[in-house]
Amino acid sequence: MDSLVVTLNEFNRHYLHRLIDSIPDKELDATFGEGSHSARWILSHLAIAADYGFKQLGMPMQATVLWHKAYGPSSEGNTHATVRPSKTELLQFIDVQYSALCKATLEADDTKLVDPHAIPILAETPLKSKRDLLGHILGSHFATHVGQLSAWRRLIGLPPLF
Repeated sequence: MDSLVVTLNEFNRHYLHRLIDSIPDKELDATFGEGSHSARWILSHLAIAADYGFKQLGMPMQATVLWHKAYGPSSEGNTHATVRPSKTELLQFIDVQYSALCKATLEADDTKLVDPHAIPILAETPLKSKRDLLGHILGSHFATHVGQLSAWRRLIGLPPLF
């Protein structure tokens, strides 16, 4: 796997910390209109998304089943009523899991990454192989949600970072 996607994920994790480190935990549940996500939902969703990458590499999932149900692709955008990981827990989990996923991706057997992924929700997209899906998880999916957090910060009245 090309190391560029790993470098981009490392950059986006750095940016994620710049966006969220100064936000008090109690503010992470704010939403702004129907269909918007809370910051806690976005962080929790990123946390569980690493598992889809681990799955492509034949590795065990790390997030709890409760986290997957509360913050997976078919979940609502608000913070779950009873599954509410703290900001510290989420950021640590994201850092550890994505560091491990980046390392495993770089060490993966390239001949196995050409196999089709098995994520039904993405079956009809241009993402066909395990390599494609790993690139998406580490790159575009992560960046999309970091962009949501950047917009969310502005909606709570904080200035842009750039």
